Amino acid sequence: MQRQLYVTTKKYNDGARLIGILSENNGRYSFEYKLGGKFHEWFLKLKEFPDATRKYEGVEVEDFINKFIPSKNHMFYKELMESANLVTHDTWEILKAFGSRVAGLEYAFLHEELPEGAVVYEN
Repeated sequence: MQRQLYVTTKKYNDGARLIGILSENNGRYSFEYKLGGKFHEWFLKLKEFPDATRKYEGVEVEDFINKFIPSKNHMFYKELMESANLVTHDTWEILKAFGSRVAGLEYAFLHEELPEGAVVYEN
């Protein structure tokens, strides 16, 4: 089963901008950019994924994902999990729950659906 999350910038006056798609398929993660035109060349690239033409998989994507996941050693880990109604440490469910609110990345946010007013630049 394939699942995906939209990776966007923070919301600006005219909406968040789509950067790419983070996918999970049977426990394997991947990231692909969904940029186009001038925004492909400008500031929307993530430092973790410098080549906008490449599909990223494996460790590189897992390292990116881990920036959104609260550590089990975090002093408020139990409270965070309870606030999201999560019983087990399921990476994908944690991404869905905390992808737009966990500190660690101030420039990328994860969403199950594109946020209202999102700007999409594709060729």
